[in-house]
Amino acid sequence: MLKNFLKGIIIGIANVLPGVSGGTLAVVLNIYDKLTEAVGNFLTAPMNKKIEYAKFLSQIGLGAVIGIVVFAGVISKMYELYPKGTTIIFLILIIPSIPVILKGEKFFKKDNLIAFLSGVIFTGIFIYITKIFAGEEIVRTADSIFTFSYGIKLFFCGLVAAGAMVIPGISGSLLLMILGEYYNILGYIKSFNILPLGVFAVGTGIGLILVSKGMNVLLNKYRSYTLNFIVGIIIVSLIQIAETLFI
Repeated sequence: MLKNFLKGIIIGIANVLPGVSGGTLAVVLNIYDKLTEAVGNFLTAPMNKKIEYAKFLSQIGLGAVIGIVVFAGVISKMYELYPKGTTIIFLILIIPSIPVILKGEKFFKKDNLIAFLSGVIFTGIFIYITKIFAGEEIVRTADSIFTFSYGIKLFFCGLVAAGAMVIPGISGSLLLMILGEYYNILGYIKSFNILPLGVFAVGTGIGLILVSKGMNVLLNKYRSYTLNFIVGIIIVSLIQIAETLFI
């Protein structure tokens, strides 16, 4: 229980930091399979499985919430004051775990190499698109009026961020920055603004279920290809993070 709780804290922290993927750390921490299975199959599972999934998800979820609320500010401050040192720490923690992900898989098999290269290309395109469409964020204040159209946008942001949380190598925080809502969401969390957080949470919950179900199916039916594709995503993501050391 304590181990899952601590892993949840790490994933929670990762989901707040732009450029860092909670899904990547879930793979590194060896809970990705079980996490996508539990979230994706929870609604359709028999009662005994529901109880098992609920225990696991509550441990990870509680840790993630604490990671977001309590430690995110500290880690963000570390990034602000010591960006290169903090980046190096993350790289040191993640890089040695890549061989563990591919343990038992035939990496140099033709189909696996194609899957790996597909992951590299996919992430490269994603990074290129994010650089093109990244814009300036409009920061909302406590006096800003919550409109229906803004609620729809927050719901959509929740869907997108949830998908990014589940897919390794894709940063939900980075996508929220592109959509112009990253600092707004952080502000709602700090001020416990229930209405916008609730709308965002509903979108996030639906997104988590849908994407987790898809990833769980892929891991069960095409495990080797999926793992190699994920490693391709992680490699490019790590290169992107490492680039900040030379800026």
